[in-house]
Amino acid sequence: MSASRSPRSIRNRLAWFLACLSAGAAVGMAGAWLTGNPYWFLAIPAALAVGWLFVANPDECSPPSTHRAGREPDDEGVP
Repeated sequence: MSASRSPRSIRNRLAWFLACLSAGAAVGMAGAWLTGNPYWFLAIPAALAVGWLFVANPDECSPPSTHRAGREPDDEGVP
């Protein structure tokens, strides 16, 4: 685990994951109970995907920049 990630952010992500998982499971159980169709449980991955769209930060997935201010990249002059 990198030093930039705090345990609070991990707990926050876990809480959002569990909230999305619970919401999808609740919709799946309610739909299956009302209609008898087990396809309602596809709401679980759908809720996770929608939650990812609203909660995820793509900047946290990218590696840190290697370009330092005032210096040229090391591979600049390589043919």
